[in-house]
Amino acid sequence: MELAAKPDADKARQRVEAWWAGRIIDRVCIKVTAPLAPSIPEPEPDDMSPEDIQAYWFDSNVVIPRWRRSLARTWWGGEAFPVIFPMSIFIPAVTAAYLGCPLKVQGTHTGWCESIITDWDRSPELTFDPDNQWYQRTVELLRAAGSTAPGEYYLGLPDLNGPGELLSRLRGPENLALDLIENPQRVHDAMKKINRAWFDCWKALTDVIREYVDGYFTWMRLWSEAPAIDLQTDFSIMISQNMFDTFFLPHIEQQTEWVGRTIYHLDGPGAARHLDSLLELPKLTGIQWVPGAGAPSMSHWIDLLKRVQSAGKLLYITCRNDEVEVLLSELRPEGLLINTYADSVRHGQEIIKLAERMTAAR
Repeated sequence: MELAAKPDADKARQRVEAWWAGRIIDRVCIKVTAPLAPSIPEPEPDDMSPEDIQAYWFDSNVVIPRWRRSLARTWWGGEAFPVIFPMSIFIPAVTAAYLGCPLKVQGTHTGWCESIITDWDRSPELTFDPDNQWYQRTVELLRAAGSTAPGEYYLGLPDLNGPGELLSRLRGPENLALDLIENPQRVHDAMKKINRAWFDCWKALTDVIREYVDGYFTWMRLWSEAPAIDLQTDFSIMISQNMFDTFFLPHIEQQTEWVGRTIYHLDGPGAARHLDSLLELPKLTGIQWVPGAGAPSMSHWIDLLKRVQSAGKLLYITCRNDEVEVLLSELRPEGLLINTYADSVRHGQEIIKLAERMTAAR
């Protein structure tokens, strides 16, 4: 698909496809965004009524124009693509809402799902219901965005997250932590159902998106020609490696078998203890390492990043623009994708030229 906002889209897609194969065409993959014009502030919660806030999140007549304004103010450099997410990715694990959790929003950047499993004997079915109101709202938003997408932008999935995190939302993290000890079979049974529902939801939503545009995009904003998805279990920071391997890893592995291209979002030092288990999954494609709030920035994690590359997995990282040079000097360009930002288009072009020079020097 040709894109008005990105005349080099075809070459960028080729580079990312080579990245998925662990190769490079002419340089390392790097995504760089920069402002094209001064940002015009959107309405803030103090200026919005409760009705306005609901419209901000869920009314296509408000959501889609806001996204289009944002895209128009952005330069998409390197392997960065204009993508919109009609169902906001600021609602993490929205699949829990599709499974019956009440969905709440606050202001313009916070959304969450309230837990509903207070008694295992009265647990909901935990199956994908295409008539669920929040799933239907998601489809409505995708179709509204899709009507103007061709030639302008791609469509991205909402944050579906993973079965462990979904069960944490459905049950509540404190209750789930106790269940791992007191009700292990209940957890195993629920995880099987949730994982199936997760896949059914992913398949249904990607089918909707592909009615309008090609490619697959998750909240990571990674182009893929073939089916692709992010994997995630942030709840894992609360548990041991043995518990992670017992309760969650088998379902993550199942996801890697269902969807051909999978990138696991590993978030924070508390989750790093699970890296070795993840690297042993034969069909897991790659790792996105995020240092987490309060942790040292990306350039301080070279040893961990090299472990990922040494295991033969792809690596996707987001860093400050002043860290690009040191990361490129330490990491192999094959299978590496860097995401960063620039202060201006000229600055962004300089970062890409740096990536070209350093790749050629390797």
